[in-house]
Amino acid sequence: MKSPKSLVYCALLAFATTGLLGCTGTMVRIPNVPERAYDSSAGKQLSAEASGFQLLLWIPIGTNQVHQQCYQSLQLQAQGHFITDVRFQDSWTYAFVGTVYTVKMEATAYPYVSS
Repeated sequence: MKSPKSLVYCALLAFATTGLLGCTGTMVRIPNVPERAYDSSAGKQLSAEASGFQLLLWIPIGTNQVHQQCYQSLQLQAQGHFITDVRFQDSWTYAFVGTVYTVKMEATAYPYVSS
């Protein structure tokens, strides 16, 4: 029979491992300068925001994809135009039983020049 100490250590290790694995986010890839030329005189400002919640500072609820969701919102607003000058702002706010994580992105979208 295992000692109570070893069971506690195993439980703590399992708890820590699940917490760390649950906090892996999705990487956002922003493409380089496009192959086609774009019209730099017709820029349009875009902004988007996405939030997630960390329950009891341990259980992520919608926090792992906030950057990806925010960038996808920028892409929808750009309507196929080239997105550049992307600026990120991450913030958090305490809630009663956890923390709210918010990502704000601002960018400029330029239309492609038709050839």
